[in-house]
Amino acid sequence: MKFFGCVIYFCLWICLQQCMAETRVFPKDSTQELLQESHKESDKTTKEGFIRESLQDSANTTNPLPNSIFESDTKDITQTQETIKDASPNTQIQENPQAATTEEGLEQENPAQESGFLQDSAKGGNLLVKNVYLELLNPLVDILYVHQIVALDLKMLVFSKYTTIKTEFIFDDESYKDSVEVLNPNDNWALNAEDSSLRNTFYLKIKQPHYMIPQIKVRVDTSDGEAVESIKGTLGKAIKLERKGEFSQVLAQNLEILDTKITSYDANSNLAVLQLQSTMGNLFDFHLESYTQQGIESKNGDYQKAVAFYYAIIPKSASVMTFDYFNTTTSKYQTLQVQNIVSEERISTQSDIKPKNNYQFFKIALILFFLLLFLGLYFYKRKFIFAILAFVALCALVYFLTLKTSVILKKNAALRIQPSFNSTIVFTAQEPMSAEIIGERNQYYKVILKDDRIGWIKKDDVQD
Repeated sequence: MKFFGCVIYFCLWICLQQCMAETRVFPKDSTQELLQESHKESDKTTKEGFIRESLQDSANTTNPLPNSIFESDTKDITQTQETIKDASPNTQIQENPQAATTEEGLEQENPAQESGFLQDSAKGGNLLVKNVYLELLNPLVDILYVHQIVALDLKMLVFSKYTTIKTEFIFDDESYKDSVEVLNPNDNWALNAEDSSLRNTFYLKIKQPHYMIPQIKVRVDTSDGEAVESIKGTLGKAIKLERKGEFSQVLAQNLEILDTKITSYDANSNLAVLQLQSTMGNLFDFHLESYTQQGIESKNGDYQKAVAFYYAIIPKSASVMTFDYFNTTTSKYQTLQVQNIVSEERISTQSDIKPKNNYQFFKIALILFFLLLFLGLYFYKRKFIFAILAFVALCALVYFLTLKTSVILKKNAALRIQPSFNSTIVFTAQEPMSAEIIGERNQYYKVILKDDRIGWIKKDDVQD
């Protein structure tokens, strides 16, 4: 019996050990994962509470967060810990849906808080909207020269309706005010169709070795009020060219001679007329030290492309007329030459002075033709309209026949190249002399002398 009792006791003891092993055995890794998940949920709840409190303080609200959220989170942590203690190997931990809902609510509420803050700032005037942008497209190079023309290309974007644009050039240091000359300060801004921007190009002339590019300030009257944009001014040093003699005082990217006319001025001199064209140059400063009588007769174009007529009295003994200019692209002097050979044509500026012509004769002949034609139609058709036309032609014929075609120049009368007071004088009458009128403009007659000199004479210098 004792043997069977021991066997039974031994079997019961083994069964008890197995039951206790099933109850006590819990996978180590699973237990650690559950504990980590519990800590994560606890940390998340704590951080969410801190974020909620921070948002409430920044918004200055008095409504506290619901206590139920923290209570439910506390309960979830407690339940999780109890579950870990009583869990079996097949037990799975589920995430708390209420905590997830709380996290999602916090994420959605934060943008709303920020949006409200931006709106309040805008209402308070702290949030400014910039709707005008100004840009310099071509910064100046490091090396410039005195008397050089430079261009500033500006681009401006305006993102609202505007009415007027005012451009100002401000010298921060008044001592530099005369160092740079703005040649076109009042130019209007033009719309660029490609990108709907506004463009403008201002030309500046460097006048001193130590110069200042002024600050460019643009004021735009927009629908949102006046907007002001500016580009900061800069200081610089320019090189002064000291070349003498044949230097024409022109600095340009390019200078070329489009046309030349050489005519005899007197026994010892010729009159040279040069039509010059420059690119980004101070063409209107053209001057040669070699000649005493010279000048710019007419000019047109802008500083990007300029054209001028230059006149000079040169000695007949010179075989060529030579001068040079400074090329700002290559930083070198370039020489140009004109052969001093008298041409058969007379001097002409913009086709104002031309060789003798018979326009007066052709006008009279044409008017006489129409007079005879209208008279013949009247006698043939017997219509009164032809008689009226014939009478008009007769009046025109009488006018041109009685029109003065010749004059006597007074002593010391000046023959000029252009019909203007400051035009170059090519001839001065030493005694009264006759001339034929070939044109008229304002207070000047266009005349041709007996030696085929052509020019303009003031009407006051003509004898009655």
